[in-house]
Amino acid sequence: MSILVDRLPKSVEIGGAEYQINTGFRTSILFEMLVRDKGIPDQVKIGVMLRQYYPVVPPDEDAAIQKILWFFNCGKKKKKPDERNKTAKSFRKDKALYSFEQDAAMIYAAFLSEYGIDLQDAEDLHWWKFSALFDALPDDTKIKQVMRIRGMDTSGLKKKEIKRLNDLKKYYALEDEETVDSRVKLAKRNARMKEYVRRRMEEVRGKNVGT
Repeated sequence: MSILVDRLPKSVEIGGAEYQINTGFRTSILFEMLVRDKGIPDQVKIGVMLRQYYPVVPPDEDAAIQKILWFFNCGKKKKKPDERNKTAKSFRKDKALYSFEQDAAMIYAAFLSEYGIDLQDAEDLHWWKFSALFDALPDDTKIKQVMRIRGMDTSGLKKKEIKRLNDLKKYYALEDEETVDSRVKLAKRNARMKEYVRRRMEEVRGKNVGT
């Protein structure tokens, strides 16, 4: 899909049926914060993310989650390793360079100063529009400078410069550098394992009762 010529999606197709999806940027921000929250059990995360995005949750849970990731990634396919952009220009990468929780003030200030958009007042801003604007923030904005520091490779630099950059990296370090895609996959795997263990325990208890 092209943001220039196509209408932005408001629904997704799952199992031959159309399901409305919550497209506002706050939904996807909350989704990312949810999957990064280590204090919430994975089984709970799966249920919450489905209810966050779908007014009517599709019966095919796996397909529904895949469509959430498709929507979150703005319809873009994951690039092969040798095709990945190694700069901090794009904010959706293999290693997280931003946090909607830690960097909230910088992101808010950048949208206000560069676009005149007060995110407090932006009620219906589509997630794909928000993403395009985020990606296009100038390199001299504070959030993009911080992202560049987090993603910068220090190999080949002088010792003094390496120390300076490492100090900055430590100052701006993120609590969690895993991507949303990897976090969701981990949550699904852990939730399935817990469900499998639960079923096996019920089967064992049933056999013990029968004997």
